[in-house]
Amino acid sequence: MYKKSLSLSKKMRNLLLYSCLIFIASRCAQITPLTGGKKDTTAPKPLSFKPENFSLDFQSKIIEIDFDEYIVLKDIQNQFIITPQTKEVPIVEAVGKKLKITFNELLLPNTTYKLSFGNTIYDVNESNLLTNFEYVFSTGKNIDSLKVEGRVLNAYNLKPEPQTLVGLYAKSSNDSVVYNEKPLYITKTNENGDFKFDYLPNTLYKIVAIKDENKNLLYDGSEEQIAFHNELLETKKAEAVDLMLFKEIPSKSFIKKNSSIELGKALIIFNKSQDDIKDMIANGLVTYNFNSQKDSLTIYYENKYDTLETYINYHHKKADTVYVNIPSKNNILKRKATLKYVLNSNLNSELPYYTLPTFQLNFPIQSEWIDSTMIELNEKVNETWNKLSFSVLKDKGLITTFKIKANFKSDINYQLKFKKGALNNKIDRENDSLVYLFATTDAENYAKLNLTMYFPKKENYMVLLLNEKGVVVEKRYVEFSLNSTSEKKIEFDNLIAGNYFVKVVEDVNKNRDFDTGDLLFRKQPERVYFNKVPIKLLSGWEILNEWIIK
Repeated sequence: MYKKSLSLSKKMRNLLLYSCLIFIASRCAQITPLTGGKKDTTAPKPLSFKPENFSLDFQSKIIEIDFDEYIVLKDIQNQFIITPQTKEVPIVEAVGKKLKITFNELLLPNTTYKLSFGNTIYDVNESNLLTNFEYVFSTGKNIDSLKVEGRVLNAYNLKPEPQTLVGLYAKSSNDSVVYNEKPLYITKTNENGDFKFDYLPNTLYKIVAIKDENKNLLYDGSEEQIAFHNELLETKKAEAVDLMLFKEIPSKSFIKKNSSIELGKALIIFNKSQDDIKDMIANGLVTYNFNSQKDSLTIYYENKYDTLETYINYHHKKADTVYVNIPSKNNILKRKATLKYVLNSNLNSELPYYTLPTFQLNFPIQSEWIDSTMIELNEKVNETWNKLSFSVLKDKGLITTFKIKANFKSDINYQLKFKKGALNNKIDRENDSLVYLFATTDAENYAKLNLTMYFPKKENYMVLLLNEKGVVVEKRYVEFSLNSTSEKKIEFDNLIAGNYFVKVVEDVNKNRDFDTGDLLFRKQPERVYFNKVPIKLLSGWEILNEWIIK
């Protein structure tokens, strides 16, 4: 009996031991994912230089820089800059953990060189960027230490110009050097328009900024923007330089494009504003007019098919002959029924109470062909539409615009009707019937700005009022006599509530327009001033503001 109990107890221990072994084995068999530790967020770090960074008496043709990890180069063509410029760009390559630069020419004696890598060097695994890495050396006994810095701004709106090429040229070079030769020293502006040259010798330079669209380090004329400084830069003075970027007016005038924009209307587009046109001749010509910039010409014609042969005569150059493809005769005959006078107006759901309904026609009409008896204006009073007397404001002869004049009141509903044929040339063109429903705005919803301005000198100026989107709301002109003060008071009425800015243009040539610069004539663009603090206007308020222009 005792032996049997002992045997049973031994079996229980063995069973318990086997169970433990199975449990341990099952735990060991579970698959657990491996972890690689924290993600690498560190940029490649240079460990050694051969020759050393900031070396003197540099004579090597190869530079080798060892890093702490494998590297790769990106966008090297646009990011890498060597100053002063070499005739051939050095070969820059990544070899494992090594950055290798190879020169293919002799370097200038007694010259400090800087190799700027911008945003070029990344590690292989995580693409961590080593920003603005530089290598500097001198082929002489000293490292030059002078610098030039400044910023590039848009000449018209004073906004910073990022990613703009800035170049230093030899003081003896002529102004046309920017067309033919790359700068000695180059850099680019940052997002704030700021730039800096360092490691410069004690000498004089010409400085130019170029919006280098094709990245050839040259100025390609009026297709690109440019800025220049009137004086030579003296590096030892280290004064900050503001460069005003502008686009030159093309020296040559030509026709860019012509097209038939609709039946009876053609368009000729020029590459620049036209001030030299004497007249224009075309078969079937009704009339023609320019846009406000004088760089496009709209031609109105009739009874002409297939090709509109146009002759443009100039005061000071040979005439242009332009052939505009227009609809064929069969096409026109099919579409005669669709000929209409189409009215474009300033009438939406609301009309500012201080303006008049204004209409622009798609095709000219003789003023006497507008029949005011077929136009009706109604005013809503106590839910009733009452007829309101009006007149049609129009020039005599052939016109493309007219206005409706009446005693419009603030915050009232109106109805304006044009019956079919109210505009009719008696042959083949008339308007469809139209009904405009609109309300005049409430005069109490507007603000007034009284602006007192103190100008820096007695010149002529344009004063532009801009809304917070940068759109010109109103334009005024200021003139000074010899015995007047520098103070001017300007009133702006009927302004929508919001934030406003004031822009001033120094109108040197008194043409009431902003004039750009000219490189070869050493002419800077006209100077522009901005008030930096917005003027907040509230509905129903009259705001007084003062600005001393500097």
